[in-house]
Amino acid sequence: MVKNIEWDKTSKHNQSINLDQVPQDFEDAARWVRSSRIGYAVETAVKVYRTHIREFWENAKPETIINVRGMSSTVRNKRIEVAEERIRKVLKLQGNANDPISLKKDDILDGFRGMGYVGDFQQKKEIKRGGLTRDWRFIVHVFAMSLVHRKGGFDGLNLEWSAAMLNLCTNQKFNISGLIFNYMLENASEPTWGMYPRFIQMLINDQYENPPNDGDLYAFHVPTSCQYTEIKTNEWVLLHDWMYAAERLPLVKEAYRKSREALKEKQL
Repeated sequence: MVKNIEWDKTSKHNQSINLDQVPQDFEDAARWVRSSRIGYAVETAVKVYRTHIREFWENAKPETIINVRGMSSTVRNKRIEVAEERIRKVLKLQGNANDPISLKKDDILDGFRGMGYVGDFQQKKEIKRGGLTRDWRFIVHVFAMSLVHRKGGFDGLNLEWSAAMLNLCTNQKFNISGLIFNYMLENASEPTWGMYPRFIQMLINDQYENPPNDGDLYAFHVPTSCQYTEIKTNEWVLLHDWMYAAERLPLVKEAYRKSREALKEKQL
């Protein structure tokens, strides 16, 4: 049993994102996130109790559950089971276990080049937020702050999460539930930190109605206007057509045309 579970000291990992409070500059990207398969997982806020998350990871262990790869734990004397399909159901991520969970590195880079990516991908093997333009930066921000498994480095996505974002944005299948589960299972094999506190609390709540708590709420970092300022840029590359509301698409395309013309005049 692990006696001391380390936490994300910045309290940024796995936070919910209030898309109603997103600056107007990102309204189209925020609307798309809300309507996408990750919308519920990104927006849903729950009260997270440190004792619940600590107990879960202290007692977590990989386990085969009814011939299915999974993990189990005990929280307040209640058995909690986690498997890929349960994550899919609780987080409403749709898809299925047969969907791809990775892409070739070259395919990832080609896809992001189409989004206007200009970063150095070959050495870092990450898609860095700063290599993209405004709305695409926002979507990387959503993935990094809300869905990604790690407790630091929120300015980029590794190969797997880059593939997840790419397939989601291009209406392709991808097993996001399986990706989240794999990282949880890896942490359960040798628990060292309170990974996915919000998602774990949602899984606990799904199996344990009103679990007792000590009132020790985990306080997530509250996004500030500074964070959104960091992802703004004068450069702008359109999202895919299907990522805009139908009535907004002509207006956005016209605004983009004007912005490109203004940029060309400035460069002359």
